Amino acid sequence: MPQGSLLEQKNKGRTKVKIAVFFVLAVHGIGLLALLMQGCKKEGTSANTAEATNTNLVAPAFDPTNAVVPDTTTVTTITPSNPTPTDVTAPPAPPTEYTIMSGDSYSKLATRFHVTVSSLMAANPGVEPTKLRPGQKIKVPPPAPVVATATPTPTLTNGDTLYSVKSGDTLSKIASEHHTTVKAIRSANSLKTDSIRVGQKLTIPKNDVAATNGTAPKS
Repeated sequence: MPQGSLLEQKNKGRTKVKIAVFFVLAVHGIGLLALLMQGCKKEGTSANTAEATNTNLVAPAFDPTNAVVPDTTTVTTITPSNPTPTDVTAPPAPPTEYTIMSGDSYSKLATRFHVTVSSLMAANPGVEPTKLRPGQKIKVPPPAPVVATATPTPTLTNGDTLYSVKSGDTLSKIASEHHTTVKAIRSANSLKTDSIRVGQKLTIPKNDVAATNGTAPKS
């Protein structure tokens, strides 16, 4: 056999051996790679399972969305250092006792003590004004406060005057000041008695016949 043919056969045999060895190595390498990949997948699955288990076992300490907010509202009561005193109306003064003397009447006593006849009657409900006797005890109420006003006496459309009764006024006093008579005032105001009260509005008639004729007013 020629020498060249033997060399070629040897070379071909080596090549086949190399190919076979490479193939075997490749098959083993692929198998190892497959095993490694499968192992990694198992580890990843185990890790995920363990994490899920831990997550389910550990409950959250608190829910931040439902956290309890402490009540910081503070009610403060402020007490003034100098409180304003309550407006307390002073009680009226008590009536005084008076002993009737000869010639006394409610009209005279009202003028003397600056009260009204009606207030005397109210303070002595059991006393008959027309039957006063010397030595009799009656109560005289305190005079009402006099309020000074600069308001002129209004005049009505028919010329009569509208007068507001003040403390100490009597019909005779009003008639004398306005140059008229008690009878005319009583008639103009439909009064059945001489009793009047503080603040009462009286119509004072004008041009009384008695005043026109110069007759002195009578009580």
